[in-house]
Amino acid sequence: MQRATSDALPADPSAMSCEAVRSPPSHLLRAYVSHYWLCRNNPDRTHDILPDGCVDVVISVSGSNACSAVYGTTTARREVPVEVGSHYLGIRFKPGRSRHFLAASAMELTDCCESTAGLLEPALDGVPESVHEHGVFSLLDTALERHVLKHRPAPGGIDRVIDAIEAAHGMLRIKAIAAMLGKSPRQLERVFLETVGITPKLFSRIVRFRRASALVSSSPASLADIAAAAGYSDQSHMSNEFRLLGDISPAVFARREVVFLQDPP
Repeated sequence: MQRATSDALPADPSAMSCEAVRSPPSHLLRAYVSHYWLCRNNPDRTHDILPDGCVDVVISVSGSNACSAVYGTTTARREVPVEVGSHYLGIRFKPGRSRHFLAASAMELTDCCESTAGLLEPALDGVPESVHEHGVFSLLDTALERHVLKHRPAPGGIDRVIDAIEAAHGMLRIKAIAAMLGKSPRQLERVFLETVGITPKLFSRIVRFRRASALVSSSPASLADIAAAAGYSDQSHMSNEFRLLGDISPAVFARREVVFLQDPP
């Protein structure tokens, strides 16, 4: 589940060894869904999940058997067992937006994995059977669009707050964030826990960590310069956050040879 290649599916999926792709949702769904991801013929026994504030719905298919689960947002690196040779299809909701599709608060799902039965409101009929087909992402679009058009989710102030934290790369003060929502810091924390599943302080740390990890992976700059660019007090501060959130050092992270499917396209 960790290797990412191109966005184009091969003509004969059954003839390949391992394939992992990502795809953006339809225009109607882009306010709610970050992206879809697909791993066919998974070669690994475990999959590492790094904190990002998102909730995923994952469909796994092994032979004629299929099951689906909701993975809540994580507060630290998590290693998930997966089955070699199975196929995995995922819906990655943007932070806070899973509330429009799930019959559970994000807080109830934090650091948990639950069956979608009774939780996922859109019906995904026919999707597991289509995991080998080119149009599987279109089937997801159709199912989620049908739900959105029926229920018409209304954007809330919390969405603007989440977007502002992400735009500022996690460097907004909690009092300023609370003021944007017209609430006290304590009230903000309650709303954030219910909607995102973690506190605004932890979410801000995760956003900054994600920003730093992207720079570590792509920038030729020194770790000290990256730490400063990402808003850390110094390189040691950044290294501590990498260990707390990712259980890895920035130097080792920079040498990884895989792209995580939860990373945005």
